[in-house]
Amino acid sequence: MFIYLDNAATTAPDKTILDRAVREYEEEYFNPSALYREGRNAKKTIDTARENILSFFKGRKLVFTSCGTESDNTAIFSFARRGNVVTTEGEHSAVYKSFEYLRQKGIEVRYAKLIDGGAVDVDDLLKKIDGNTCFCSVVHVNNETGAINDVNNIAKKVKEINPRIVFHTDAVQSFLKIPYSFCSEIDLISISAHKVKALKGVGALIYNADLHINPLMIGGGQEGGIRSGTENVLGIKVLGDCFLKYAPETQKNFDMISDVRRAFLEKLDKSLFKIISPNFSSPYVLSLSAPKLRGEVIQTVMDDLGIIIGKGSACSSKAPHSRVLKAFIRDNAVLDGAIRISFIFDTKKDDALKAAEILNQTVKKLYEKIVI
Repeated sequence: MFIYLDNAATTAPDKTILDRAVREYEEEYFNPSALYREGRNAKKTIDTARENILSFFKGRKLVFTSCGTESDNTAIFSFARRGNVVTTEGEHSAVYKSFEYLRQKGIEVRYAKLIDGGAVDVDDLLKKIDGNTCFCSVVHVNNETGAINDVNNIAKKVKEINPRIVFHTDAVQSFLKIPYSFCSEIDLISISAHKVKALKGVGALIYNADLHINPLMIGGGQEGGIRSGTENVLGIKVLGDCFLKYAPETQKNFDMISDVRRAFLEKLDKSLFKIISPNFSSPYVLSLSAPKLRGEVIQTVMDDLGIIIGKGSACSSKAPHSRVLKAFIRDNAVLDGAIRISFIFDTKKDDALKAAEILNQTVKKLYEKIVI
């Protein structure tokens, strides 16, 4: 047995929902584009999941994708085509590298700075917006530190400067986790299934109904012609069912995980660690550092002891230091020792406390082996 605390990377599927969906899929495996009754029923399964999720996003439409990265890419490459585009230094690589690609293609890209803890410097962002800005993307919850950007307020201020801007937010780490209603000024919202106890291979792009989305995938015309390719019916159903289960519990789970995070931090030996995450952050993501140690060493030793933790973004795990953390941390010793603890709806407080105790012991022993 192990304790899993890398839920910002991926989550274990909800077993009850998955088992039920698999049983149904074994009998209802049909192609949703087929015109016979069984195919129409598969299409109805997709549409039901879409309607359920859109009940939270009033006045919008939804296209299912394969992941959050595809959702981000679809949003960016549909609207970031001229003038200049603005984003932040704290974006997930799916957004950041897409903007780098735009820069290579000759579009002017402007990156807003981060404040301590990883939230965007709003004043700096607004200074970069002008009449030639066509697109702006600001992550809702930073996937490495949990810093929360008030994207509603930011979107409104951005559109006060230039109402024609299309505004996007990557909500992969906030969907079903942060009690938050997105305002109409936010045109595009990316989500991912496997971050909320559903399955890998499914994401969604939610968008204002008056927008025209340009497809990345061309073929059979599925998803209203926006995303061709036979739909992942099983994955979409699991995501829809997870939404029905967890959406009504968002505030309750937020409060519960806030308590788990608080207990974990109280148990942590503050003489060994520097807390990187800001006080106002998602309770689901906690970034910290054991300065002068190596985060990957801590991660490996903890894994050997049955505790699975993260080291920044799993999508950027090969880099020596996190690009996001480097945007506001100048001390290489802190960057070296950075690790990430992340929770999910069913994380038990006892498991978090046990993990904190073992983390204390592990880091103390590692410090004893080096000359500080």
